[in-house]
Amino acid sequence: MATVLESWADAGDEYSAPADVITNPDGTKTVITFRTNQDGKKVKVTQRIREVKVQEKVHPLIAQRKNWHKFGKEKNSPPGPDTSTTQLGEKVELKLGLAWKQAEKDEASEKAQARAHVVQTIKCRTCGGDHYTSKCPFKDTLGAAAGTTSSETTEQPAETATGGRYVPRHLRADANGNIPTREARDDSTTLKVSQLNTFVDEDMLRNELFARFGPLERVTVVRNRETGESRGFAYVSFATEEIAQKALDLFNGKGYHSLILRLEWSKKKKTT
Repeated sequence: MATVLESWADAGDEYSAPADVITNPDGTKTVITFRTNQDGKKVKVTQRIREVKVQEKVHPLIAQRKNWHKFGKEKNSPPGPDTSTTQLGEKVELKLGLAWKQAEKDEASEKAQARAHVVQTIKCRTCGGDHYTSKCPFKDTLGAAAGTTSSETTEQPAETATGGRYVPRHLRADANGNIPTREARDDSTTLKVSQLNTFVDEDMLRNELFARFGPLERVTVVRNRETGESRGFAYVSFATEEIAQKALDLFNGKGYHSLILRLEWSKKKKTT
């Protein structure tokens, strides 16, 4: 007659037997059990367990649930897991800290230093500014006055006493002095546009705001050297002084992208 199993725990193999629990003098317990491995061989499993009491703060409902009495076959069992039916795994400690905040700060600092290093290593061959030569706002004036282009200066490098580094023609010791400086260039048709929103760029000024005034000579939005974000003002050069005056009269004090524009001449005009 077939034997009826009362629970799944009774469906063990032929070597299943209650675990042998030995209490050691140091307070630990040795649990000895016999199992059948995957190869069908009988093996002896010895586990050494140390019970550690850990105090923790939990929700009152969780603390109340831990005090519930056991029921069924475990009705008269002591609190906690039964070593004869439960195997305790390896204890994993979760250590929380604030080190991740310091790691993020260090990473941000390294990125800022890298950006600053990149900015410092970029130098325009035309005006000496911290931008690429091809994007120099003064290449039409300084480059034409020097009688050379960026491609020509690249093909004809000149070694100087600075350790073999290239020095632009207008910064060399033998320069003829006829190259106009930034202060001496003609800004009579240039307006300074202040109180711009930070997302406004050169294309928006050229194609949206001043599109009706024909092709512009130069549009430069002044940006932060480290972040590249707009500083809120730009310089716009028009074809003639009359066109620049019309743009100043039309847009000075008018709203543009939630801010009130302020237009003024970039170079103070001399009064007679």
